[in-house]
Amino acid sequence: MYMKKFFILLIFFTFISKNVFSLIIRDSEIENLIKEIVEPIAESAGQDNKNIKIYILNEDTLNAFVTPGQKIFIFSGLITETKNPNELEGVIAHEIGHITGKHHFKIYDQLAKSRVITTIGFILGGAAAAITGDTDAFAAISGGAISAGQSSFLSFSRVQEGSADRAAYKFLNESNKSICGMVSFFEVLEKYQTNFKKNAYSQSHPLTRERIDDARNAARNENCDNKKKEITDKSKMSIEERYKFMQAKILGFTNPSVIVNSINNNDKFNDEQKKYALSIANYKLFNFDLANKLINNLIIKYPNNPYFYELKAQMYRENGFLDKSLKNYIIVNKLLPDDPLIQIELAHTLINIDNKNAINKAIKFLNKAKKKENDNDKLWYLLSVAHGKNNEMGKSKYSSAYASYLKGDDVMALNFITRAKKITKKNTKEWDELEDLEYKINSKKK
Repeated sequence: MYMKKFFILLIFFTFISKNVFSLIIRDSEIENLIKEIVEPIAESAGQDNKNIKIYILNEDTLNAFVTPGQKIFIFSGLITETKNPNELEGVIAHEIGHITGKHHFKIYDQLAKSRVITTIGFILGGAAAAITGDTDAFAAISGGAISAGQSSFLSFSRVQEGSADRAAYKFLNESNKSICGMVSFFEVLEKYQTNFKKNAYSQSHPLTRERIDDARNAARNENCDNKKKEITDKSKMSIEERYKFMQAKILGFTNPSVIVNSINNNDKFNDEQKKYALSIANYKLFNFDLANKLINNLIIKYPNNPYFYELKAQMYRENGFLDKSLKNYIIVNKLLPDDPLIQIELAHTLINIDNKNAINKAIKFLNKAKKKENDNDKLWYLLSVAHGKNNEMGKSKYSSAYASYLKGDDVMALNFITRAKKITKKNTKEWDELEDLEYKINSKKK
């Protein structure tokens, strides 16, 4: 998991694009669990599950956003503040309701076609999106129902909110999910409003007494005070328990100092979840020995949990123990053989080991991961390094160009393309890839 806090300073394009992209949390455990939670709802709404991509934004904010291209953006604060996965299900079902209801359709349609960085910039504020370089998307946005400087990325009318709620009830019922989560989430938002606390979700999604009453009425046949834990085939843990581990993980990474000092007094988590948060927090605070001891205790109790080995592998790599890191990533890859993010991290360690055999293996893993993660800038950066170490300079510069393109730095991307063309033969696959990327960038300027 890699994440950084930042302040949006609308001064330089490269500064903005780099920091907007650094907001994204990419993590297999988080994304896989959220996909598992979301897929039944998306399917009931007629969305294509095969193309669902989860993006977690490192912002302590109650918010989420869905595009028609099956990109789901969830703020980390929404995950850590929700009581259970059912509340998140309710929020996502509601957001999909805006898609199926074609609310702000022109904006949604443009964002679905845009680079991830453009969408994130827009979510954080139209001005940031303007600087990221997708002029076609921004033209549609600024000419639509939202102004470029608006702080909330979309604002919905009360009629649209009611329509999205009713769609959410339908999607939840058809996917055998509870509506109780929507009720309890609305009650949380109501407390925010009663206490005059601002939150992004209710600013863009106006909460009314009518909406709360409608949700309670929709859930009238459920016993919201006694919900059963949902067990899945993928784990002996319930989804609720796995959700708590996920929350603990996010808190450990984003607030390590706070977690070390307060987690043991938090009755929200059990002892194992607290150990997970503490292992991560101590790792982030450079207390490697204690972090390693805590994660080893969890591995003993849960020997088939791939994410505990993944954390251990990451800690070993970042502390220079490359052979031990590789050993643990190999275990993770056996437990999750088709996970592209794991393949990327395994390749990262192989590149650091830096011998001919390791580099060739790294390239194979990255090319395999590329089938699902073609828009992953870290993957392309690692490919550029690996090809460079193999003295494949044309491929290296193309990979650098694509990584720059994904980060929104079109000037740097074109620079790499120009340099790559000087050492690449025409009428080859490599030349065609350079031409295609160059066309894609230049066409956005027209």
